[in-house]
Amino acid sequence: MSAVVAPMPLSDAQVQAKSQRSTHLIRQFDDLLHDFISKGGPLPREYSVLNRAIRHLGDAVRVGAIRPDDLDTYIEEVTRTYLPGTMQAEAMESKYGYSGDFEIIDHIYTRRTHTDPNLRHWDLFFHAQAAPVAVRNRKAYFQQLMEEHRQAHGSRVLDVLNVACGPCRDLREFFLEQPEAAVAVDCVDMDARAIEYGSRLCAPWLDRIHFHHQNILKHSPARPYDLVWSAGLFDYVSDRLFTHLIRVLLQAVKPGGEVVVGNFSDYNPSRDYMEIFGRWKLRHRSRETLLALAAQAGADLHQTEVRWEAEGVNFFLHIRR
Repeated sequence: MSAVVAPMPLSDAQVQAKSQRSTHLIRQFDDLLHDFISKGGPLPREYSVLNRAIRHLGDAVRVGAIRPDDLDTYIEEVTRTYLPGTMQAEAMESKYGYSGDFEIIDHIYTRRTHTDPNLRHWDLFFHAQAAPVAVRNRKAYFQQLMEEHRQAHGSRVLDVLNVACGPCRDLREFFLEQPEAAVAVDCVDMDARAIEYGSRLCAPWLDRIHFHHQNILKHSPARPYDLVWSAGLFDYVSDRLFTHLIRVLLQAVKPGGEVVVGNFSDYNPSRDYMEIFGRWKLRHRSRETLLALAAQAGADLHQTEVRWEAEGVNFFLHIRR
């Protein structure tokens, strides 16, 4: 067995040269960014130019040409100085402790834009990124899934568990379209503010929607469910917790029912933008990884498949029991 050779420490001159290179690359990007800032943000025909420059930043970080701390400090300063109140600033702020909180998800659903025309173009750029588009597609995916299950159940009540329910804009829109739907939904979320927010949005249907401020691992379902749905939780958990949660959710579903969980795929063109400009880091997983984790959790692979929304950015692991 060969010995592991520790890398030689960099000399002071090498450290200084690396720092200068990092600063130079950031300044190059800053020149481009300020061109856009000076004219009030990018227009759709210019998105590809800015996105390409952002990918080059990501590549430079990955090969060690830009120091992550230097870039993070720069992005924070630019955002605070020139882009206050934008979606980018909201993601970076992590108002409730994490980037993908219920409020920013709802702002993505509703395509919130700044009232200042010089900042509005930056929000339009944010909403045009592949990840926010996929999040909006995720909402539509859930609504279609609900309708498919509802039709399959006929006149029987469809029992649904919504895990890490977030703002519940998806449920609100479903019931607006299907006000008399025979559906009973339990919504579980660890964030009390998300529960309060979702309760307000879904106030007209609280006879059929019940909210639970609880960790799903501590939640004791009052009944088994036909459909268990979780859109934005699994992007943040380790593989070990992923498999544990799948086991828990499979225990909550009726025989013949279905567990469906979302996870960002390993194809996400906007990943550099999310991570660099929003400090929004997810656990991206491939189709093969999702199927392997489902198998580890005890799922029957003959009853398991991975689907995706139109962008191909958000995968959905379907497991029938």
